[in-house]
Amino acid sequence: MTSINAGGAFYRVQNSLNQNSEAVSKSMQRLASGQQNIAPGDRSASVAIAYGMKAELASLKVGVQNATEALQALEMANNDLSQLNDLMVRLEELNALGSNGLNSTADIAAIDAEADAILVEYAAVTTRATWKGKAVFGANAAAVDKVGAGRNGGDVNVWAGVAPVLTVTAAKLKAGTDATALATDKTKLDEAIVQAGDSYNRAANILSHLSSLNAGYAIDVASKLDVDFAGETTELAKGQILAQAGTAMLAQANAQGQGMLALIQS
Repeated sequence: MTSINAGGAFYRVQNSLNQNSEAVSKSMQRLASGQQNIAPGDRSASVAIAYGMKAELASLKVGVQNATEALQALEMANNDLSQLNDLMVRLEELNALGSNGLNSTADIAAIDAEADAILVEYAAVTTRATWKGKAVFGANAAAVDKVGAGRNGGDVNVWAGVAPVLTVTAAKLKAGTDATALATDKTKLDEAIVQAGDSYNRAANILSHLSSLNAGYAIDVASKLDVDFAGETTELAKGQILAQAGTAMLAQANAQGQGMLALIQS
């Protein structure tokens, strides 16, 4: 029996066509925006987690920047300490040379001249050792100078004001009689070298940790927010095929109604 209810197929096909069209529209929006969540209700829990991680990711990026700067400052300090150590070693040699009673007047003059030059250079190295206007060595160096590496990195002790400033007396040094002061100054320099080396290693370890964490967070955030282009392209193609099929079926459903009309007219 043929009844008017046969026209119901038209509405069911139309409903399916509307749903497919909406799916195609969403796929196109996701692909155009690069975001998988295009409506407030889309995977809201994942979005909330991702936004929280983005805030931490911002802190991580600044932490990486700060740790990198600390590393560069410590590298400069270590280079200067290496120069100071070389100068100190030569002062030790000159002090030993000056203790030789067989030195001639010319020998003593040569020792004096070199010692004076080294003392001047030592003072110059400690004075010019600055980072962004902050003194690294000497009395003006900060007692404790920390660089924050973000919530996941803690602090880096850049330098603690260990002052490798010579206390030797030039006249005694050149006469070979200031060995005790030299030993005390070598000790200070060793402390500064050890401290700077430890701080450098800590900054390097923190930077490595933060860089790895930064990459992991960035990937995780992207997985929650960024669209899967391969998967979404497949969904778009599927939706377009279904939309085309729905259009064809809508035409056939409409044809059924036309047949009913023709029957009535006859």
